[in-house]
Amino acid sequence: MSESYNPKIVMVGGGSYTWCPRLLSDLMQTPEMEGAEVVLLDPSLQAAEEVRAAGEAIAARLNKRYRVWATRSEAEAFQGADFVIITISTGGLQAMAHDLAIPEKYGIFHTVGDTAGPGGWSRALRNVPVLLHLAQQIERYAPRAVVLNYTNPLAVLTGTIARASGLRVVGLCHGVFENYGLLEKLLGVEEKDLAVRFGGVNHFFWILDFAVKGQPGYPLLREHLAGRAVDEALREGSTDEIGFHSSDKLCDELFSEYGYLPYVGDRHTCEFLPGYITPNPGSLERHKLVRTSVQERLDNRDRARQWTLDIASGKAEPSARSRETAVDIMMAFLHGKPFTDVVNLPNVGQIDNLPRGAVVETLGLADGLGFRAVSTGALPPVLQQLVAPHCQVQLMVLEAAMKGDRRLAFEALMLDPVCAHLSPKQVREMGADLMAATKEWLPQFS
Repeated sequence: MSESYNPKIVMVGGGSYTWCPRLLSDLMQTPEMEGAEVVLLDPSLQAAEEVRAAGEAIAARLNKRYRVWATRSEAEAFQGADFVIITISTGGLQAMAHDLAIPEKYGIFHTVGDTAGPGGWSRALRNVPVLLHLAQQIERYAPRAVVLNYTNPLAVLTGTIARASGLRVVGLCHGVFENYGLLEKLLGVEEKDLAVRFGGVNHFFWILDFAVKGQPGYPLLREHLAGRAVDEALREGSTDEIGFHSSDKLCDELFSEYGYLPYVGDRHTCEFLPGYITPNPGSLERHKLVRTSVQERLDNRDRARQWTLDIASGKAEPSARSRETAVDIMMAFLHGKPFTDVVNLPNVGQIDNLPRGAVVETLGLADGLGFRAVSTGALPPVLQQLVAPHCQVQLMVLEAAMKGDRRLAFEALMLDPVCAHLSPKQVREMGADLMAATKEWLPQFS
């Protein structure tokens, strides 16, 4: 594309106070993107207008030229779009309250509840119909658009668009960047010094190998730790709360047991394995796993909204350029600058011993042709046995949600490792309770 081309970028969930001001700030701090048109699509026009005001304030502060506008109309928004960024939550916190409360009755104490386990299952079922609809609308009005999905459960929903359309789509998450941060801090290096090979599924990936300035990384890490726990080494000589959301006790335990670093976000990792969030709250306490309540999420949303309003009024400065990669990917398409980073894409062999078609997380390349995953190879057998069940659950949930197959949905939930302490009948009862509580967002099962 020519240097003078002004792309049209649609943010679905344009009223998201958490995501959209940050992404707008990233966009407007990228000189090559000046002149872009940004459409904030949201059923809550008030929220989208507040984000729009913040976006205009950021542009004015940076003395940059952008057009930012808000709408409820999908046809207006998608017509001729170049990029679509999806940051939605069907049912919002009202629905998520059920995702957390109902599993508790069955001895499952979610820490996050947006990806795996019954909470992730429930969230997937109500989001898939919306993502199906969005895929159809985008393909109708902008068949060449590139879709960047941030919505959880990332794998199921990215897979929905990939299966239902011919759109170029990728799932984006910053989890791997947290592992880079851990290695930088432990080893006293910068990200540019690291070469990392990783693989798995979103929120449950493993560092398979890494190098530090060309030297093998795991021997250096073990030498540096010298028998200390990961969380102990991180805190040595520091009074900061360094752990990403929780302590790193689970990360350290899994590293000790399996010999590979998992995702350092313990609050996510624990939801993929049996025994950490079940069968009682004491399981969480042993690893200092922090749960986030719906009220805390509401408070966080209120703080994010106030920050958005403060940016719009000039009371707050826009955030510095973040580590999110959405703008880098758009640059790769618009300006012929191929970009390699973390991607979530359907498995075509990039992780050789995980099910084909399941969306997996690896390095990948974005350029004018679309997205191509970088081969990670096979996971070590022990890690393959931990990750593969989640790929199978993902594929079953996706099919069940697309077809409205209630029986298949329950069978998928039965296979989830955190339900291992329950009988099949109990799993069906829990699934039925979740469906009944969220039925207004489940048209495919009505």
